[in-house]
Amino acid sequence: MKNNKGYHIIILFCLCFLAVANVNAQSDWQAPAEENEKLSPFLFDDDMVLEGRIAYENSCTSCHGTPGQDDFTPMSPPPGDPAAEQFQAQSDGSMFYKIKMGRGTMPKFEDAFADDELWNIVAYIRSFNEDYKQELPNMEGVVIPEYAMSLSFDENVDKLVVKVFAEELPQPEVSVSAYVMGTFGKHLLGKAQTNELGIAYVDVDPTLPGDEEGKVNVMVKATKEFARAKVEKHMVMAKPTERHSAIEGRHIWSTDRMAPIWLKITFFVSVFGVWFALLFIVFGLRNIKKAREEA
Repeated sequence: MKNNKGYHIIILFCLCFLAVANVNAQSDWQAPAEENEKLSPFLFDDDMVLEGRIAYENSCTSCHGTPGQDDFTPMSPPPGDPAAEQFQAQSDGSMFYKIKMGRGTMPKFEDAFADDELWNIVAYIRSFNEDYKQELPNMEGVVIPEYAMSLSFDENVDKLVVKVFAEELPQPEVSVSAYVMGTFGKHLLGKAQTNELGIAYVDVDPTLPGDEEGKVNVMVKATKEFARAKVEKHMVMAKPTERHSAIEGRHIWSTDRMAPIWLKITFFVSVFGVWFALLFIVFGLRNIKKAREEA
């Protein structure tokens, strides 16, 4: 009995030690001071929260679970619930840095998302904190340009050409991210930066599938410090794809009229077989009853 009690104490001690170690491992991850003090150049509005939710559900739910549900994946150290107090106690800059750079089992999303998209995720996480008040940088004397963009496709070199202007003046050193919009979300086409003429070139895969005319829905974002813009356009820049109906021809998943012949024969034979069996049973019972009456 004493030995069993000793084992129980040892096991309990080990579990407590592991729990404390996991918490410490997570809390020891500190962002650099400069990154920790970084503020979002964007106001966390409903549009940012919505886009952040989509990005979070596609890239973060598998480990962190649904915010507020405490259903994150058991790992060491635990990824944690973004709605929890420990998460919300971090600065916006710290969250941004950790999402962007990653560490250990936490992947880095520097190449997957543009900076404004990373801030979208931070905005979504902050939406679960009712007491949160966004700290904004001092905007006094800062003029935020309003970007305009024109999109074209150079088929000779398979490049998407993005021109960024503000008040008809070309804007250099603007970060450009291009996406192809699909049924299941957006897919990164490429990233580039505008040159001194305000032009950015994004490589396009010549095998990119489009519709029957080779059109795809392209979304382009332009960001630089506090300025940002977004434009969507249907463009002919992909390989024409002849699309066929999923139920075209005779298939099991097709309509009744186009069902396979063997399936129809099997169906009717089965139905007639069931009715024949039922009638056979009924007549058999009737003959049994008649035989009893004659006896």
